[in-house]
Amino acid sequence: MLRALIVLWGLASLAFAASAETRYALLIGNEDYPPTVGQLTLPHEDVENMRADLMQAGFPVEHIKVLRDATQTDINLAVAQLSSDLRSAGEDSIGFFYYSGHGGSAESAGQRANYLIPAKSPITGAEQLPILGVPVNSIVDALAASDAKAIFIVSDACRNTLPFTSSKGGAADKGMVRVPRKKGLYIAFATADGATTPDDGLFSRALSKRLPQKGLSADRAFTLALREVAAARPGNAMPFTADGLTEDICFAGCEAAPAAVTNSEDLDYVSATRQNTVDSYLGFITRYPQSSFVQNAQEAIVKLFYQEHDSAEKYMADDLIIGPPALLAAIFHAGEMADLRDEPNSAYLLYQITCFSGYSAACTDYADAIRWGYGDEEEFETADGTIDVEARTEAEVVAHQVGCAYGGAQSCNWLDQNGTVRWPSCEQAIGTDAPNSEFCGMIADLNVRPVASQ
Repeated sequence: MLRALIVLWGLASLAFAASAETRYALLIGNEDYPPTVGQLTLPHEDVENMRADLMQAGFPVEHIKVLRDATQTDINLAVAQLSSDLRSAGEDSIGFFYYSGHGGSAESAGQRANYLIPAKSPITGAEQLPILGVPVNSIVDALAASDAKAIFIVSDACRNTLPFTSSKGGAADKGMVRVPRKKGLYIAFATADGATTPDDGLFSRALSKRLPQKGLSADRAFTLALREVAAARPGNAMPFTADGLTEDICFAGCEAAPAAVTNSEDLDYVSATRQNTVDSYLGFITRYPQSSFVQNAQEAIVKLFYQEHDSAEKYMADDLIIGPPALLAAIFHAGEMADLRDEPNSAYLLYQITCFSGYSAACTDYADAIRWGYGDEEEFETADGTIDVEARTEAEVVAHQVGCAYGGAQSCNWLDQNGTVRWPSCEQAIGTDAPNSEFCGMIADLNVRPVASQ
């Protein structure tokens, strides 16, 4: 008991030392946009990632304000309040502003400037940004006026789904332009100059997990996060920053971490991204199964399969993926992400391939996708253009039969609850007239190894 109390006291002391400055944060995630701008799916998740890790890094929960689907007025009032809080806290205060949502740039008074696009905004073209958007420069000026010791302004915007452009800017309207350094401010953009980014949550995950790392300065945390983002995206263009900090800021304390554990995981992940092969990412996942980088590694694996990369070809046979459980888990995870992004056809195909490749958890989702009408409806279309409900129901049952044969408890339970006889095991089926004998013979020839993942 005494030892436990000593440890707890030590941890509390470190947390107090790390957060000696008064800290305030404003996190904005905008998803709700009209069709002229385009709905987004992950900004709310982005701000939750940032909120959780800023708290871990020493920001008091009551000093972190989160806005979801903020209007122009909401953003302006919240920025003014953040500036006021920082000024009241004094010259040792630290501010953190993070925005995830749509943004772009437009010409105003002969110069191109950056703008955030408020939620529910009726903007139909970039030329309307100076009136209906929120100028990034006004946010910078308002927060700089607080005279805080350090302020971080982070724009995770410029989504490539933004449909509009202007005649002057063209596609460049979707990106943002560089800004000058300003003393005491660190300004970071999630994209390269003039570039766009997908709605994938990559930047928020890469940054948020580094902010609480002990012994890591804030500017170094941003550099590592931005490198990770650049390595994972086409073209490897480096997102840009404007560093005006006048001293080292370490959210979790600048004391070095024990040498034995310093950044080995980070270094191994960077090594995996440099090799950029399916095996390099699988090796990382095997060594660090609980790492916060696992999701990034999974997404990189899926991208290599989509690109038909040389390192992916050895795992493919007859439209199946033959590989270790970690590989199938990565493809299955991509299906779940497609589902969340409301991309039903992609989800259907990813669930289908991982189900038949031996990942039993995918079979339940594949069966559900069939029932919900995902995928190509022509698969179940009759000659007169109607849907053959019986054929679709039969396909749903087959998906559960495959999942059960692979050892998936959920699929087996579904068959039992619906009074459907299970297929015999492949050991019993091969060489007989069992309904799954042909299927079992095929997976035996391909050396498919089922993964009972439920």
